Amino acid sequence: MGKVERYTREMISTYREKGYWTDALTVDFWEQNAERYPDDEALIDSQFRLTWSEGTRMIHRLTAAFLEAGFKKDDVILCQLYNSVPLSLTRLACEKAGLLVAIVGTKFRETEIAAVLARTEAVGAVFPAQFRGFDFFKMFSGMQERFAHLKHLYVVGDEIPSGGLSFYDIIQTPSEREGDQRLDRQKFEPFEFTEITTTSGSTGIPKCVEWVGSARLATGREYIKDMGMTRHDVVAAVSPSISGSAETLVHRTPPQVGARTVMLEHFTPEGACRLIQGERVTAVGAVPTHLVRLVEFEGRQDYDLSSLRFIQVSGGLLAYHLGVETEAKLGCKVIQGYGGMDVGAVASGYLDAPQEIRLKTVGRILRGNEATLLDPDTGEEVPKGSVGLVTIDGPHCVGGYFRDPETTAESRIGGKFNMGDLGTIDEEGNLYLRGRVKDIIIRGGQTIYPKEVEELLVAHPKVSEAALVRMPDEEMGERACAFVVPKRGEVLNFDEMSSFFRERHVALYKIPERLELIHELPLVAGGNKINKRQLEEEIQTKLASEK
Repeated sequence: MGKVERYTREMISTYREKGYWTDALTVDFWEQNAERYPDDEALIDSQFRLTWSEGTRMIHRLTAAFLEAGFKKDDVILCQLYNSVPLSLTRLACEKAGLLVAIVGTKFRETEIAAVLARTEAVGAVFPAQFRGFDFFKMFSGMQERFAHLKHLYVVGDEIPSGGLSFYDIIQTPSEREGDQRLDRQKFEPFEFTEITTTSGSTGIPKCVEWVGSARLATGREYIKDMGMTRHDVVAAVSPSISGSAETLVHRTPPQVGARTVMLEHFTPEGACRLIQGERVTAVGAVPTHLVRLVEFEGRQDYDLSSLRFIQVSGGLLAYHLGVETEAKLGCKVIQGYGGMDVGAVASGYLDAPQEIRLKTVGRILRGNEATLLDPDTGEEVPKGSVGLVTIDGPHCVGGYFRDPETTAESRIGGKFNMGDLGTIDEEGNLYLRGRVKDIIIRGGQTIYPKEVEELLVAHPKVSEAALVRMPDEEMGERACAFVVPKRGEVLNFDEMSSFFRERHVALYKIPERLELIHELPLVAGGNKINKRQLEEEIQTKLASEK
């Protein structure tokens, strides 16, 4: 089952020969570090501070428990955990035990969990007893009644309800099998997919995607080169560590250099600043919303953030002025990353790039990747410098959709993954994004790229965040509506917004024709990008009520 159908022998051989892929799994680096740096701290959250040797022993204990439970190679264990030591240990132990871990976000509930269980036929689940007021044990106990294959419930917490297995007891109880060579008897082969991640799209049930360790580790090595990372770095998970480039920066990169990782379970600007100061964090993975909240946090100056070297941002629009403000106020560089949960990594920024490149592009196409820009209507390659649909393939791209060859085939154009984004590539290989194809607004035959308008709008002194979405119109087909989160204590009206655009000589058809003020922009379940479909539904409902 772990075999990726689209990975041919020739592809694997080529990527190995060119040095993009190696035979190592992520857990292998943990075991190597346990020998090289046994007493160095490796992984930290609010409850645990583990050295490489301590963490590796816990991985082995958990691996032994899975094997003793009778799990077979390629059995699936669902994991629904926040940023934490148990999340990392579960992933690593499953890799060693040859078990596919299906990773889901903490915002998924019965509908989404049921869909993943039905698709994967998971035999076990790892989850918190409760988290942020929600009773996860009650939900999974109910799932056992619906899915006979879900037999083992591993519960993270101090108090374990009847019917649950204590995760903490397993990892904290010494085992005779720690370091036993037989723990490797079902271990994954190097180029198999070892995890099933779930997309958190704005509509429909989540899709299950084959994640391959060799591809994710390859991207981690690019980060090491381009960000000059060493064992002295301290990487903080601020956004969910299971999504986007944060996953690679947090989970795949530190073990390869022996760097330390710290987990922030729930983001608040104060909590992030406290973590950066207390742990002397040097690198952070975040989404643009986190930057907004950090630069607006009045207590920021009470913390020493001088250790911070860079913040890697992905998952949404990074307005240029926000990047500049972040660098000035936090005293570090901001770079961007670009890819997809169902594709892998596409491009990444690099620290020695000029500020204009770091903040206006999502970086250069990663070494080994091949990007082609296509006309979205004809499918033909566009001339150099023109806007086109981004398609990609290469050693940083993962497998396909789990047990869904039809969707896998539909996701590709001309042999490459269809990113669904429009962009241009400059002579140095830097990628400028213009927006998603499905987000483009066609107003009376004229094309509005939301990213362009949003970047202008967030430069308004009263605006904190903004999202531009389509709204139906009988005359024009579509018009643009701006959803705006005002800065604290500010109120923006429609005339102020319109005047702001006119003063900058923006074409009249690009100026939003409706303004909606909102307390915060909704995010998709993964928490890593704005849920524009929800905003479109909201404005359609309002328009219908006004008729």
